[in-house]
Amino acid sequence: MLIYVVDDEETIRKTLTIALKRELYDVKAFSNGIEAYDSLQSEHPDLIVLDWDMPVMDGITFLEKIRAEENEVPVIFLTIHDNEMDRIDALEKGADDYLEKPYSLKELTTRIKVVLRRYHRAVEAAAKDETISNGEIELNLTSYTATLQGKPVDFTVTEFRILEAFLRNPEMVFSREKLLEISFPEDSYAFDRAVDSHIKRLRKKIGTEKIETVYGVGYKFGK
Repeated sequence: MLIYVVDDEETIRKTLTIALKRELYDVKAFSNGIEAYDSLQSEHPDLIVLDWDMPVMDGITFLEKIRAEENEVPVIFLTIHDNEMDRIDALEKGADDYLEKPYSLKELTTRIKVVLRRYHRAVEAAAKDETISNGEIELNLTSYTATLQGKPVDFTVTEFRILEAFLRNPEMVFSREKLLEISFPEDSYAFDRAVDSHIKRLRKKIGTEKIETVYGVGYKFGK
């Protein structure tokens, strides 16, 4: 598996490269977002470890750019930002996980394994030759693709899992805790506000009216 390490600090790039190669990953390191973005045009890494604050295309700009191009490669943020709103902002813009500096290499490698496992298990679980739909939205669990009014829509693994739960259970109200269990079954690091971030991204993609907020309880998929 190929992992991109994108960080403007040379020491961090070297340290992470050594640590990840010990875990038997292939690694490419970049000192800024532009270099990494250019490389994405010709190859497809399995995961990106991304620094938030960089002088040449910061991490948030990089993430927004690739997500706008419907590139759903898993991304883990590394950052000195330590408040909840920054974590939520990163998730809403499409990050899969978030780790504050300073961090332990053991925790980072564990989170990488969790995110990769989440992604690959979701793809494997989708190989059931099954399609589910509800109104204008259709999910193909074989190809792990989706359409809205017949047009393709790209979702992250987490978004796909949440949407699948909604389509399988129309009008059922899901608590944040239940959606957390559905969307992050392998991840003990996930936090419940992450659900709100993913719901916000889903609403942007499929329409705000399709997912209703049940105040004090959670969310449900409306008619």
